[in-house]
Amino acid sequence: MQSLDPSKNIKNYKRSFKKLDRSLKMINEFSEFLKLLDLREIGILRIMMLRFMIEAVEANIGRLIEVEDNSLKVTEVFSYKGGRISSKKVFRQKKTIDKNGYDAIAEVIKKEFPIIVESHDANWINQKNNYSCSIIRVPVIVNDKVRYVAELIRKISLRSKPFTEEELSVITVISNIASAVFTNAELFNDAIHDKLTGLYNIHYFKNLMSNEIQKVLKFKTKFSLAIIDLDYFKHINDTYGHNVGDEALKFFSKILIDELRRSSDIIARYGGDEFIAAFPSTDAEGAHIVCEKVRKRLNKEPLVLNDVTSIPITPSIGIAEIQKEDIENTSSQEEIFKKLFLKADTALYNSKRTGKNRITIYTPELPLIEEREL
Repeated sequence: MQSLDPSKNIKNYKRSFKKLDRSLKMINEFSEFLKLLDLREIGILRIMMLRFMIEAVEANIGRLIEVEDNSLKVTEVFSYKGGRISSKKVFRQKKTIDKNGYDAIAEVIKKEFPIIVESHDANWINQKNNYSCSIIRVPVIVNDKVRYVAELIRKISLRSKPFTEEELSVITVISNIASAVFTNAELFNDAIHDKLTGLYNIHYFKNLMSNEIQKVLKFKTKFSLAIIDLDYFKHINDTYGHNVGDEALKFFSKILIDELRRSSDIIARYGGDEFIAAFPSTDAEGAHIVCEKVRKRLNKEPLVLNDVTSIPITPSIGIAEIQKEDIENTSSQEEIFKKLFLKADTALYNSKRTGKNRITIYTPELPLIEEREL
């Protein structure tokens, strides 16, 4: 029965308006955040979506569950107390979900619909004592599939009531906004990455080079480029088949990613068995040091198939650095990059011509080879 005490009703209305105001504020802030988001940063989007959801309804705990084929994986867990969000590191160790939890989340995935439930089972929170809690589970749909399920938990007490339908609506709005951005991000990332290796494709790499050359012109910094070719790759394809050739390309790409650790370094698949790497703020000798690590590691770590067959993979590498005269005698950023590419390509040709499995830094003594189209 509704209270007849006007003062209590006023307090309830104030409390409701305060919650609504907070929720709307979180939705607006999330929308503003998304305007600044780099679509390549999917991990940041996941984290911030969950954090905004938690704050919007003041949940005690929130976790994000990634749906991949028939498996569920916890990717993010945060707690909220006293107006502050913190990462629950203790949960990082428990990324699998037991059967009860799986069945509950599977219902949301199947129906593609958000729900509120009450539960007396909080085992996954690693608490000694179970307690009553209110749980929101909301799907995040990307490209017509449930890609994530956000789960928000509130402990029920005299001062903390179960989640309301209004709060569920707020979380659903945030989820829908995020879904659209996730979808756009996936389309964008598919467009800029090589499907086999996961590295940037050459088209996007060329776009990035325009910005990088602009920085060189503005700040007078060093800049080097390396072109890398896998030796005897045709032999691998002919002997073991194209599937193994693909595995060799993925294997090499992983080593490149491992060794080129600076966030500023840019790696792409040029095409076939060729790769290209840019080293901002780095001279040719610095690029050589990194490339030599790649070469030595490949010499030590062959591609192993089924723990039996070992396939040696070696690289030939050509490196060139932007020189002062390249800038002075060239009219455009595109021309500067073309000249740099030709020099690195010439150095690569020299590495292959003189025995393969080696690195050449371009010098003016090397006659430039015929320019090929980028």
